Amino acid sequence: MARRKTVQRVKASERVAAELRREIVTGNLQPGDRLASEKELQEQFDISRPTLREALRLLESESLIEISRGQYGGARVSKLSISAVARLVGLCLQIDGVTLQDVWQSLTIIEPPAAAMLARSGYRVAIDEMERNIAEAHAAMDDPIKYGQLTNEFSLILTMHCGNKTLHVFAQLIQNIVARQHVEVTVKSYQQQGVERMRELNIRAREKLVQLIREGNASEAEAFWKTHLERSAQVIFSAYRAQMPIDVLATPPTDLTPAPLEKV
Repeated sequence: MARRKTVQRVKASERVAAELRREIVTGNLQPGDRLASEKELQEQFDISRPTLREALRLLESESLIEISRGQYGGARVSKLSISAVARLVGLCLQIDGVTLQDVWQSLTIIEPPAAAMLARSGYRVAIDEMERNIAEAHAAMDDPIKYGQLTNEFSLILTMHCGNKTLHVFAQLIQNIVARQHVEVTVKSYQQQGVERMRELNIRAREKLVQLIREGNASEAEAFWKTHLERSAQVIFSAYRAQMPIDVLATPPTDLTPAPLEKV
C-alpha cells in the first residue's frame, strides 16, 4: 500500500505576510508608505482580524513594518536596518558559540580583495572619503568610542566603493557584530600598554593603503591590508578573551554603530 504524502498547509497569516513582504521587497511599497487599514486588508485577503494581526506581527518582527497605535496609528513600511539584520545574524553566531576571533577572520577574507577591487577602479570618491576619515581619526586619538567608530567606518568605505554590493552587505553585518563588542574590545583594549602606539600604526596603515589604491597597485594593496588586519587581531585578542563567544545582546552606542554607510 502506497504511503500518503504529507502536505504541510501554510497558515493564512504566513500567506498574507508573504504577499505583503513581496510588495515591500519588490518596491511596490516604499519606506514610509502606510499599509491599507485593517478593515481593507481583511477584505482584500478574506481573513479575520486576529489572522491579519498575526501576519503584521511577523512583518514587524522582521523590521519590515512599524505599527503604531491610536487614532492616527497603523502599519507603515520601515527602512530595513542593517543593525536589525546584524543582530539576528549575531544571535545565531552567539548561540553557536562563535568567537570574536572567528568573526574577525572573516574580515581578513572580505576586506583585502575589496581593497584590490578598489585599486583597480581608482574610484576617487572613495579615496577622498578615506582621507577625511584618516584626518578625523587623528583628531579622535584620545576618544576610544569615536576612534572605534572611525575604524569601522574606514573599512566600510573600502567595501562600499569596491563595486560589489553583496560584499558590502556582508562587511556591514560583520562590522556591526564587531562593534557590539565595544566594551571589551574598544574601551578595555584602549587602556592596554602599547595600544597608543598601535593606534598610530593603524592610522599609518590606512594612509599606506590609500596610497596603494591611488597608485592602482591592486595586488600589493590586497596583501598589505591582509597583513595589517592579521597584526591588528594579535593586539585586540591580547586584551580580549578571543576564545569566548561573542555577545551581541548589548546594543552599542549609536555613534559606534556604522549605520551611516548602509547604502549599497
